[in-house]
Amino acid sequence: MQSGSQSRWTDIGESSLCQTDVSGTVREEFQSAEFGDERLTDRLIQVGDRLGRAPAESIPNACEDWASTKATYRFCDNERVDPDEILSAHTQEQHSRVDDNEELLIVSDTTELVFPRHPSKEGLGDIGNSTTDLEGIKVHSTIGVDPQTHRMTGVIDQQSLIEDQQASTKHDANGKGEPIELESEQKKWIRGDRQASDWLAEEIRPIFIHDRGADAFAFYREVTDDLDAGFVVRANQNRCIQTPSGTDGRLIDWSEDLPEQGRTSIEIEQGSGREAREAELIVKAGSCNLLPPQNDPTYTEPVEVNVVRIDELGEQDDPIQWVLLTTESVAEFSDSLSVVESYRARWTIEDWHKVLKTGCRIEERRLETWERMEVLLSIYSVIAWKVLELRELARGDAYCSPDVLLSETERSFLETKFPELTDNGAQAYAIAVAKIGGYLDRGSDPPPGWETMWKGLKKLQTWVEGYELRS
Repeated sequence: MQSGSQSRWTDIGESSLCQTDVSGTVREEFQSAEFGDERLTDRLIQVGDRLGRAPAESIPNACEDWASTKATYRFCDNERVDPDEILSAHTQEQHSRVDDNEELLIVSDTTELVFPRHPSKEGLGDIGNSTTDLEGIKVHSTIGVDPQTHRMTGVIDQQSLIEDQQASTKHDANGKGEPIELESEQKKWIRGDRQASDWLAEEIRPIFIHDRGADAFAFYREVTDDLDAGFVVRANQNRCIQTPSGTDGRLIDWSEDLPEQGRTSIEIEQGSGREAREAELIVKAGSCNLLPPQNDPTYTEPVEVNVVRIDELGEQDDPIQWVLLTTESVAEFSDSLSVVESYRARWTIEDWHKVLKTGCRIEERRLETWERMEVLLSIYSVIAWKVLELRELARGDAYCSPDVLLSETERSFLETKFPELTDNGAQAYAIAVAKIGGYLDRGSDPPPGWETMWKGLKKLQTWVEGYELRS
């Protein structure tokens, strides 16, 4: 497209106006999808491209015309389009992002997608309680996180869990296939970890990072017996243990008296009614054997684990107290700090969930059946990963080209507003985008969050669209 001679942005010159937001890189994640029809793969790329341009917009607004909107709805309704295949294409692209790693953190968590009860919505479960009448889905996702940078490599597995409270059953919707009934709550963790372990190359060791929901003896036995992997899990139960001296005890009680290895501090971000603060922590460590549950004859042998206990100093309304069970070494203070850092990588999936709900507004999508919604969820899950990358680029130390974040036209706009940007890396451009979104970039300010990045990118997109209309 020729640059308009009367445009105030005369320094932009001739350039192709690439898609803004995350659409260009999202397109690459879908190119290997196989539905038995190349036209459907092409349609997936087009749908991902359009929704990736404006993740927060409604489908009609993102598609811009009725023909594209109708094609998107028909794609989600096509019986040959399996959401598992969409994510499979994405995981295939992940190999290039993880193949140089010796280890990969595998982080899993469950989030609820809540939809107002409506007679035309089919295939949802009951997730309300005695005071709320809500329908929705529990989505259990497994993602990859780089152990050094804590950047999300992508989605590895996703389970849509539908609960029938009257029948006391829960099952995995399983895409377009027959639902799979879950024998227990723990099956979702084991399935996600197995999927990740099978997907990774043999030379890459997975380390499973889970919150308290995964604290079950069956999980520890599964990993230590059947998977060549490690784990860091936050303890939920004050379970029976055998101490190094050979006496029986209780895990959390025993961990209080572990020897102190040292002290450290971490930044706690603002959220959920909590103010941002720097938390000073006491770090303790030791080892013990987890005893098998007495009411389950399936297991007879204990599991040996290392333990890192974290206690926050000072008076806080909600002080940090973690008891982390792990296969990783805790012999030195630096080893225990590595375990703590690995567990903190779990916050990445919480941020991704927030992007999926707030940035991509997945709960506001109004397709009539969950089968259609699950297709949309798989697409937006990949888009949410790329939106989260905006924040990581602003926080990263490594040099990379700014074209991984912005089109040529967008970079030109930023260079006009911030002349010092020219010939800088992606991080400098990402900070400039954050400034447009309200980030002050003072020496004492923490790195920008994804919401600030998102606001800045939307403003930049508006400028580019205005330029395009005048050209």
